[in-house]
Amino acid sequence: MKAATRRKVSYVVRPHNDEQAHCLGVNSLAIDVSPCDIDENTARGGTLYSAGRDGVVASWNLNIHFKKESKKNGEDLWTIDRQLQSSSKRTSCKAFSQMHTDWVNDIVLCEQGTCVVSASSDRTIKVWKPYGDHPKTAHTIGTHTDYAKCLTYASHTGWVASGGLDKKINLWDISQSKEIISIDAGPSSHYVDGSNESSTMHHSASKCSIYALTTNASGTILASGSPEKVIRLWDPKSGKRIGKLTGHTDNIRALLISEDGKHILSGSSDATIKLWSVTARRCLATYETHPDSVWSLYSDHPDLKTFYSGSRDGLVNKTEISGRAISDSGDSECIGLFKEDSGVIKIAALQGTFVWTATSSSSINRWLSVPSHKHRQILPRSEFNPEIPPKATIKLQPAKDAYTSSVRDSYIASDQITMYAGSVLSIPVSYHEDEMDNQDTLVPLRNAPDYTIQGKPGIVSHLMLQNRCHVLTKDTNGEVTMWDLIKCTQIKSFGKKDIEEVAQEVNNLECSPAWCTVDTKIGAITVQLHKSNCFDCELYADEVELPDDYEAREEHRLNLGKWILAHLFRKYVQKEIEYQEKGETRFLEEKLEKADSLKSRTLQNSSEIPNQRPGPLEQTPSAPAAVLPTQAETDGPKLPMAAVTTQTDQSPYVPTSPQATQFPGSFTAPPSSSPQPDYFSGNHHAPLRRGSAVQLPPPAALPSSPTSPTSGTFMNRLKNLSVKAKLSRIPTNEDKSTIDTPQPSSTVSSNTVVAAPTTSTTAVKPNEETGTPKLTEVEENESEKYAPAILDEFPPLDVPESTVIIIAEESAEASTGMDLYRGTVGSAGEDADAIVAAAPSWLLSYLLYNKTPTKEAVKFTFVLRPANKTNLEELPGGPNNRLLANRMLRVKKLLQYVAEKLHIEDESNLELLCGDTLLTPTMTLAAIRQHILKTGGDIPLCYRLKNENTTSD
Repeated sequence: MKAATRRKVSYVVRPHNDEQAHCLGVNSLAIDVSPCDIDENTARGGTLYSAGRDGVVASWNLNIHFKKESKKNGEDLWTIDRQLQSSSKRTSCKAFSQMHTDWVNDIVLCEQGTCVVSASSDRTIKVWKPYGDHPKTAHTIGTHTDYAKCLTYASHTGWVASGGLDKKINLWDISQSKEIISIDAGPSSHYVDGSNESSTMHHSASKCSIYALTTNASGTILASGSPEKVIRLWDPKSGKRIGKLTGHTDNIRALLISEDGKHILSGSSDATIKLWSVTARRCLATYETHPDSVWSLYSDHPDLKTFYSGSRDGLVNKTEISGRAISDSGDSECIGLFKEDSGVIKIAALQGTFVWTATSSSSINRWLSVPSHKHRQILPRSEFNPEIPPKATIKLQPAKDAYTSSVRDSYIASDQITMYAGSVLSIPVSYHEDEMDNQDTLVPLRNAPDYTIQGKPGIVSHLMLQNRCHVLTKDTNGEVTMWDLIKCTQIKSFGKKDIEEVAQEVNNLECSPAWCTVDTKIGAITVQLHKSNCFDCELYADEVELPDDYEAREEHRLNLGKWILAHLFRKYVQKEIEYQEKGETRFLEEKLEKADSLKSRTLQNSSEIPNQRPGPLEQTPSAPAAVLPTQAETDGPKLPMAAVTTQTDQSPYVPTSPQATQFPGSFTAPPSSSPQPDYFSGNHHAPLRRGSAVQLPPPAALPSSPTSPTSGTFMNRLKNLSVKAKLSRIPTNEDKSTIDTPQPSSTVSSNTVVAAPTTSTTAVKPNEETGTPKLTEVEENESEKYAPAILDEFPPLDVPESTVIIIAEESAEASTGMDLYRGTVGSAGEDADAIVAAAPSWLLSYLLYNKTPTKEAVKFTFVLRPANKTNLEELPGGPNNRLLANRMLRVKKLLQYVAEKLHIEDESNLELLCGDTLLTPTMTLAAIRQHILKTGGDIPLCYRLKNENTTSD
């Protein structure tokens, strides 16, 4: 059965005045040589497209001067006017789009430069038209189930092929945004004419990931490269494999094909470049001009006569080849042009004059090339045509004609390709055998780039602080900065320091549960919110920096997840209310009918759902025994099972509860045979009343197993919003708590525990015949109106309208998440329909009904005893009296409790200790457990008078 998916909400925190530049390494380049601003015989233009690890695709105006030289085939021939380049070297940004939520691994320029197709590690293939009606918007035309690594474009047929780590090659129709054909490049496809290449191929599935693709303009042949070390040839029309080229001894990272489809050039991690004959299926030449893995190839010559190559060590060479196989005669040579500081992932060149490189740097360097061999003798000496020293040149043997081997390919086992190459020329032979160990054999000609498109620093690591509001980041320059995740702003810069040392300086004894996860893989802070813990963190108002004119009541707590979500989607909520005021019930009545039919189908198929939540008396295998109801509890109200309208699949990709790793020891006390109330919970207060949609029953306090993700379909995401099955109004625990008189527990053993009963008006009973859940609904005659959270209930929060909001989907089958919606705080109202289609049910439930998944509060047990040498009496209940309270209970409330029970008028004369450590009034039980006690079990607390402390000293 297909694994469940879950959806998460994210927002990106970055500087407000964010300049348009890459902040992480650049992975791909594409160049458009079309001149613009044409004025008779001169023109200026040229556009470079770049894609980076920051998820950005950008276009740059190169401002290159062109001149008209002659007519060719009835068209103007424009060449670079090198004499005017020095007067206008500056490159400007034309368009800039944050298209992906992960690295962009490759881009291709399509439809005569009007659109860009990108492939990303977020698994999506997207199309971006930077000069259309919506220049900042890209749409997804398809996905892979793993990283999408490479692209190639057949300009005459109009399709783009993408390859990924899922061992798939997919062909996409750009104009119709649909898949044409999907080719399985795994071992199962390696059969030709019914012959099995090798039984060992079944064990090489992991080696079939696609790292390189190429096709000719007419799209008659498609070639792929992989760690399998074999170049596979495919028929794009049928998707059948039509041949292979064997000879490389490592991963094939780059491929080029001639315009007529007769020759292929390949670069491999075995540090060689090979020229192949497609018709003869033979290697014509092997070029060993790099001392390290070859990562990139580029050529704008129709016959691949001239090409550029880049390697892992940063070396970029320009190679000219000749021979009968290339239809021209002359000397073959390789010139070492320059060397980057890191590996060259992609190369783009313009008319043999300029070369741009993509590396792990956020900057893009432009280098001068050199004229071709026959033009160097004609052109005068200049910066572009310098004297080339012998150390920068390697003379190459010309490529030979293809020949027929006596050993047929079908008899060559795939695991023995390095032993039986199709041609002896495919075996690497060094051109300087006596200098094999010398890494400086080829000395680069140039030492500095001609021009640089400057990047900016990007965040590469982060550390969440204990208050859960602030995070420390470190960028590529080593600068450490503190950010506020709620206000989405930068707070302070600490300079170039160790991030761990800064954390020790700024961290305090606060201890708040995790409510989000932070990711910095795109060079900026992405805050991710999940259903499992989004609403878990509450902070006291005095712990948060609030405006001076905002008045918060004493002991008021703020739920961080509610606070930020209400402001991120405030315009969306306003738009939904406007729809409802106009009488448009697009969100309720129309959807409820579909939800009812979907519920029926869910009931019929519920027996297929694994890991269904057990009944009230069944023990969840992954839940700690401490949270199971005791016999005394089972006599009272039963804990309801999960509503059938909520999928309860356990998923391997859902992390365990973040709190489980934050606090050592058990979160709840051991089981109890004599239940006690939580004296500090405030349950005895008159409950606040509010409207609610269908309320999910509470899971066990802090379960060690993950909660279930939401279903992937739209109607399943709306299942909790049915107004036909509303709960009765429920109490909240956010108001100020008071303390009741404790009951003595001298008869309670040390292994007893308090388990607070939970009630709900919606119950699910098992079907007696099938054992599947059956929903029991409680009808209420309430108005079908939205009841969103009121922003006035929260402190004001000025979230920048440019803040990016992302709704993404994750599944166990995919290696990474895929974004379903991308917008901004300012555009959330306009994108209401898109948000409804993509949002998970828990998000819509909160935004429109102010309803959150019910969770039992985390509680700790503790013991209050008189301190040594104090004159104070014991509390009622004796020395073994054990109490239970919310983990957020402050020492201040405990002092008030002790003063009340001992009839002390002023609690300020009291102080509380844990061991020998004096506790501050604002410390919580969670902070004591985390920073002072550091173990599980009961928290031992002692009280005494302040003057007794002075006397003992």
